[in-house]
Amino acid sequence: MRVFGLIILGIFVLCAEVFLGIQSFFPEALQKGKTDIVQDIIENKKTIFDQLSEQDLAWIAENKTVNVGVDPNFYPLETFNERGQYTGLGGDYLRLLTHLTGINFQVHRQQDWATVEELAQLKRIDLFMAVAKSDRRSEYLLFTDPYINMPGVIMAVRSSHLEGALLDDFKGKKVAVVKDYYWQDYVASKYPEIELVPAKDTIHAMQLVSNGNADAVIDYEFNLNEKIQLAGIYQLKAVGSVPSEFGHAVAVRNDLLELFDIINIALKQITPAEAKALEDRWLSKAKPAGSERRLQWYFFFFTQATLLVLFVIGIARSSTRKAVLAKAREMRAKLA
Repeated sequence: MRVFGLIILGIFVLCAEVFLGIQSFFPEALQKGKTDIVQDIIENKKTIFDQLSEQDLAWIAENKTVNVGVDPNFYPLETFNERGQYTGLGGDYLRLLTHLTGINFQVHRQQDWATVEELAQLKRIDLFMAVAKSDRRSEYLLFTDPYINMPGVIMAVRSSHLEGALLDDFKGKKVAVVKDYYWQDYVASKYPEIELVPAKDTIHAMQLVSNGNADAVIDYEFNLNEKIQLAGIYQLKAVGSVPSEFGHAVAVRNDLLELFDIINIALKQITPAEAKALEDRWLSKAKPAGSERRLQWYFFFFTQATLLVLFVIGIARSSTRKAVLAKAREMRAKLA
């Protein structure tokens, strides 16, 4: 009976762990019954065809597909879910643009951001959904008004004892940045005394710091926090912040003027309240920070270990009881 009770308790705890795990790692799976904010906005929006010039309409008729370059490692602005679908804040805006313009947007997933930019320079990518403006990028891209602006965060190892650090504090030192990210352009132009250490992605940049190959990393807070969860890099802490001069926007190749005009007209149909709702949908997601994720792993480990110990104790007691009963039966048999 005790073993049966332990089994029931184990099943209950296991179900609780599965629920908590899904809630933490795949929160979208528990939100399917909730209102789709993007669909609600779409239902209240007309297409923009009556606002376009004949030249713009002709461009849409002649160009059936627009190629979209995506950074696969930039949650929550853009990412791919477990089903391989393009999602994130940029993904929401792309859904709206598809409805408003009638254009078929083809998303191209690459391994890293540097590859995406290279393809754009080769004119194999037409548009970006979440990119920050810089002088280098302005040589081949046109930018809409930004729809979100978040500061950058400087992270260093916890043993550094840095607090309220500025980029000036890292002159003559090494700072890790993702190759071709906005922060590489920013630091290179504003702080030439800092030695930049390019990385293929944010996790690699953070590993460079934790391994002692760089003194700090700079990236957006939302991106760094998500990567702490994903890779379990808990050796780093935020030591300072850097204001972003230009937020994230939709960017179009500068030789596609009609497409840029179409996108601008479409984005103007999105009200400030709708833009705020879309922003909150992603930046206010209940996705725990790295320390909270670590506590969840501790919880899972503790409950599993406790169940294992209880199970072993239960089996041991059951075996002892069976041995005692067997011994008693043997003694009774001898006495008989």
